[in-house]
Amino acid sequence: MSNEKQYLICDSVGNAQIEVFMAESHGSSYKSLKFRGKFQEANTPNKNKRIYKETTLQREVNRLMEAMSERRLVGELDHPSDSVIHYENASHVITNLWWENNVLMGEGEILPTPAGKILEALVQAKIPIGISSRGVGSGTLKPDGIMEIHDNFKLITFDVVADPSTNKAFASPFSESKTESNKNFYIPEKKETKINENRIDTNVLIAYLNSLIKK
Repeated sequence: MSNEKQYLICDSVGNAQIEVFMAESHGSSYKSLKFRGKFQEANTPNKNKRIYKETTLQREVNRLMEAMSERRLVGELDHPSDSVIHYENASHVITNLWWENNVLMGEGEILPTPAGKILEALVQAKIPIGISSRGVGSGTLKPDGIMEIHDNFKLITFDVVADPSTNKAFASPFSESKTESNKNFYIPEKKETKINENRIDTNVLIAYLNSLIKK
């Protein structure tokens, strides 16, 4: 599977129940909003009909522990179209991850950034928010319609989204090369264009008008 094409995979367990509370920010005197809730689930098909092995998710969570302890596990407000964490769009930082059986729980702190201010305003206005994982990898579609994510899955971060049920994945191949890192990996829906058979060719019309002027 190492030579498989990898794809951007954005997934969610649904509308997570987020508990919001005030807490002292890390190394600062200001108070920040924090949230916690269900971030992911292993060995169980999610609402997008994808399933992650517990060993795969545990490995990736362990890999991210160092970044989390150094406050580098930053998330964005809405998913970007690539696997890069864009600090200019950062809205929160993940501060804790832990397992409750096969459920991955998490906690995050809203940042005083432009995107963070929007997120804070949404939370204060009691707008529901969802937590959605972002990673790259591949999968196999089983006969029952469930996509089994392969062991090559690499977890990037957890973003905040408005409606987790609309997340898309496996839209187009993912590349880690710098030349393709900013490409849009989502393929928009194709819209059928109906051709009017009675439409007049503009070139023919212009030629006809010119001939009248010359007369």
